[in-house]
Amino acid sequence: MRAPSSNACANELAPDTTSRGRVVAHVFRRRVAAALNAAAARADNAGMFRSRWLLAALLGLTPASAFATAGFAERHADLAYNDLATVHWIHPGDGCDCGSTCFQVVRKHDRFGRFAGLECSLSRLSVPASRGQSLVLAQCCADGVWLVYDLSREQTLVRTTVRAEALARWAALGQRPPRLAEAARGARGLHQTWSSRIEDWAFLALMWLPVLLPLVFVAGLFRFVAELRRYLVTRRVIHLMWCGVMLLPALSVAWFVFRVVFGGRGAIGH
Repeated sequence: MRAPSSNACANELAPDTTSRGRVVAHVFRRRVAAALNAAAARADNAGMFRSRWLLAALLGLTPASAFATAGFAERHADLAYNDLATVHWIHPGDGCDCGSTCFQVVRKHDRFGRFAGLECSLSRLSVPASRGQSLVLAQCCADGVWLVYDLSREQTLVRTTVRAEALARWAALGQRPPRLAEAARGARGLHQTWSSRIEDWAFLALMWLPVLLPLVFVAGLFRFVAELRRYLVTRRVIHLMWCGVMLLPALSVAWFVFRVVFGGRGAIGH
């Protein structure tokens, strides 16, 4: 009886080796797929985390929430009106004859200058059809009196508690049906002046400055270390210059502490 040849042994072992190879390949593919899915999940989570922080930052920098976060419940704004007047809008705050939200019509180039007969705080105010329109239809918030007022002549044309009478006189003067802006409902139809917007954002930046400065300081230190490493590797002068720029905030803080807190020269003298 002859011994089985080497070819026969190889044929008998081949199916077992092939099946093991398939199992190993299958396990490898599963692990690679799991790793890729985990990486994608981490990337998605990181993206969601960044988007949440970005959304929180944007909400914190919007005017209403930013002022509320800073602890200021009082807001004033100047609204463009016509060639003669500007509307001071309190929403909310002190200075209204009633409540905490109102309009005050002031002279265009003098925010403290008022028009004679139009000194009351207003709850409703007509939106001018053009910048040259001088007639105003308004309602005082304290007593509910309706006024038709001529800004150019600084004269009250009608003063009544009946809205229909004021509207009739308004129409008799050749005016179209008025569009009324309400102080308690967003002053729709009137727009904030650019100077007032700049004041709001400057005040907001000032309020957030104590929070932003430490963050900028820490970011500058990290950038300083990164630029220093790049300089040590490449010996390029541009990285050394960036090191100096990033070190300026730290030097400014150190100078302030030494000069103001410790007395500067006095500490050296003693």
